[in-house]
Amino acid sequence: MRIAKWSPVDEEEERRQRENWARLRREEEVRRLRFGPRPERPRDTRRKLEPFVFGSVAMTPPEQLAAYLETFRPVFGRVDTLRQAQRYLTGLLSNLKRKNGETIEAAVPGARQQGVWDFLVRSPWSAEALDRARVCDALDQAGQGGATLDIIIDEVGWAKKGKLSVGVARQYVGALGKVDNAQVVVTLHGVTDDFGLPLLGQMYLPQVWLDDSARRERSRIAADHTFATKPQIALTLLDRVRQWGLRCGTIFADAGYSDRHFIRELRARQLPFCLGVKSTTAFWLPGQPWLPAVPPPPYSGRGRPPVGQPAKPHLHTADQIRAAVPDAEWHPIAYRDGTDGKPLIREFSALRAVLGTDGPDEAPEPVWLLLERPSGPTGRDDVKQYVLGAPENATLDELAQIAHRRPLIERNSYENAKQEVGLSQYQGRSWVGFHHHLSMVWLGLTFLILHRRPLPPPSADQPGPPSDRPPLDAQASGEPGPPSPPPSASTLFLGAVAVPATLAPVAPTPPPRPRQRWESVQEVHRRLIEWWHGMRFRELLFAGIPLPLPAIGVLLPRLAPGHAT
Repeated sequence: MRIAKWSPVDEEEERRQRENWARLRREEEVRRLRFGPRPERPRDTRRKLEPFVFGSVAMTPPEQLAAYLETFRPVFGRVDTLRQAQRYLTGLLSNLKRKNGETIEAAVPGARQQGVWDFLVRSPWSAEALDRARVCDALDQAGQGGATLDIIIDEVGWAKKGKLSVGVARQYVGALGKVDNAQVVVTLHGVTDDFGLPLLGQMYLPQVWLDDSARRERSRIAADHTFATKPQIALTLLDRVRQWGLRCGTIFADAGYSDRHFIRELRARQLPFCLGVKSTTAFWLPGQPWLPAVPPPPYSGRGRPPVGQPAKPHLHTADQIRAAVPDAEWHPIAYRDGTDGKPLIREFSALRAVLGTDGPDEAPEPVWLLLERPSGPTGRDDVKQYVLGAPENATLDELAQIAHRRPLIERNSYENAKQEVGLSQYQGRSWVGFHHHLSMVWLGLTFLILHRRPLPPPSADQPGPPSDRPPLDAQASGEPGPPSPPPSASTLFLGAVAVPATLAPVAPTPPPRPRQRWESVQEVHRRLIEWWHGMRFRELLFAGIPLPLPAIGVLLPRLAPGHAT
């Protein structure tokens, strides 16, 4: 046994500790004499959440949510699974800041964190079957059963720390505008003239995840799952939606999907498209001669033999084509009305072009290249360009209207899905669990959409609540109907959606009129006066202003309630 030697340093440290302990005891005794003993702390110091209360996000009683979920009983199968789905969806639609298993257990009656994990990871229900039933039911409730849906392809991403969550890797995130450790999901969104809802979604898996067998096994990724780019994932989701029997209209996407392979696949499916392109994307203008082939120089006998260049097209970037377009070819077009009611006007120019090709034997088909710039001398840097698979005889006004038909889905779906329904707050690590969570998020968002939409006019054989809209025959004949109420903020952000008869829509707050501003100022002034007279001067005076004893003796009679000033 080895005995440590004593040293003067140890004695000095022990003396210092005794002095600190005596000082803390004196400070505690002084505090106890001044303020009394400390309250006893509860044994369970974990953070307790308030009981669950429906916030302004859902504004829906639990009975109505249960009635909505009864439609999808065949998808969930078991009764206990349906109850778990109701509890989880109730937590997603609540006013919780963080919506995960722990917070849902503390807020939703009957929910357990283990039950949430079992529902998302172990339950055998199919996320695709739920998405299909949800979309068909939403279209039927909105009266859009046989309508043609424009499909918007986009992706949503959010920063995610750690390395164990499925799909987390260093990748570019459009919402952040940089490369970060994040998760990215490719989604489809279907829209009509007055209705829109999310359709499908699938996580993008980087190659590093598929090459790591330990990650695949831990995240329960299927063995037959291979790497797919984001355009390939979008085509797969598009084929699933078409197998459901939905009629697809124009396909919209940003510049990340405007490659030749993606356009070729859309043409093979006979689908029109409108895709954004980068300013550096190369085009070949039909009618321009190809660059001639360059034969190889004579071989000198040393090294590798030189290789010539075959004939290739003379390519131009979108910026070069824009600079070559004369001012007479730019036409101002009002493509839609702004939020203030004034038309939004920009200048457009269009021409037929071919997205970069490899050789003369490919025989590429030209597309419309639509160029856009602000009208007026300012803001020349705010330019855009699109490629459209529209007919050759399409007019410039039609091309501009198609290019700006895409709604603001960043506010319509993604922002509401992140903030209101907890899209980015999934804490699981498995592939199946994340897509179950994604399907439940789309279900909650569709529930909000349907219950923020005015009811369509009832048919002759199906009675319904009265509607402010004119009947369909009056709309077709051109007769004016009763004026419709102004759209609310939820209608603008989430599209027009249906409210059942049991839940009346919240009346929108009209903007204040100019003559009401002075009345508002007077109301604020009146409330300030009432608050000032209702203040407890004596408590405020003694709590905040230290006064000497003679001054207190002088002021006490004057502060009495019956004292006459």
